[in-house]
Amino acid sequence: MGSGLTVLVVLNGDIDSAFLAQQVAAADYVVAADGGASAVTALGAHCDVIVGDGDSLGEAGFAQARAANPDVEIRRFPTAKNATDAELALRTALEADPERIVVVGAFGGARLDHELATVMLLASPRWRDREVVLADGCRDVRLVTDRAEIRGRVGDLVTLLAVGGSAENIQSSGLAYELDGRSLEVGTSLGVSNELTGSTARLAVGSGMLLLVHEHGSGGN
Repeated sequence: MGSGLTVLVVLNGDIDSAFLAQQVAAADYVVAADGGASAVTALGAHCDVIVGDGDSLGEAGFAQARAANPDVEIRRFPTAKNATDAELALRTALEADPERIVVVGAFGGARLDHELATVMLLASPRWRDREVVLADGCRDVRLVTDRAEIRGRVGDLVTLLAVGGSAENIQSSGLAYELDGRSLEVGTSLGVSNELTGSTARLAVGSGMLLLVHEHGSGGN
């Protein structure tokens, strides 16, 4: 499914400006969650939509975003709401019917609870038929329910964590510790710190869901 578009979602976590600039250049549409808009305008770029309660962006930030793009759509929500700004931004991104959603600024920041909640958003059925990746230039996190290809360098760390129940009949190729039909249970660390043995690894999941964490350049040649 999807229109072939890539939507960039910018959250208010830790952001490498050079990496963000690459993602902005590659995106067809930019959605910022609250303070994430400041990171975009600091590059001299603009947001297409800003969503959130505005507590971290402030009126000055909204003014800067409007100056960068007078046509920016602003969707303001009350502070007391039933979804985080990150979830609201992902819902907004989905309206463009994208094939791929890249989320920058999902990691770090002042709120560990928000960081964990954002990672767990990957398991939502709302966007499970799209490619959604949380990325910061050093790592990618995505959900695998069927097949995945992992591209990187020898020694890159790859961690697999079951979510929502056990993941069964996992097959892999190109990892130092192949899965060979094994299952991973929720609450086990068995899938932590595997490694790429070449530039590409492949993964297949018989049933269930896996969080795939790929740490780029974490070791090897």
